[in-house]
Amino acid sequence: MKIRNYLLVLALTFFSFGNFNQVIARENITKEEAQVRGAQIRERVDEIRNMDLSTLTRTQKVELRHELKDMKKEMTESPVLIVISGGALILIIILLILLL
Repeated sequence: MKIRNYLLVLALTFFSFGNFNQVIARENITKEEAQVRGAQIRERVDEIRNMDLSTLTRTQKVELRHELKDMKKEMTESPVLIVISGGALILIIILLILLL
């Protein structure tokens, strides 16, 4: 009975912590589409890293910087990202110590 209660608390902990606004706002894309988009972003970032930035004008550099920021934001909002909050992690560790 105790183990069942601990598992129930553990499950509630996982579902109670997190940022639900981001989950609701995300688009419904498949894992394969997200991986393809991630590969495209990585290729573009490699292209930008290999560019000779000294030949670009100031406005072009600013545009590249904004493009990189947008890609970084898109990657962090990826649906394949799993986030466990600090509180949930501490509770998991405490529950594991109590169970073992």
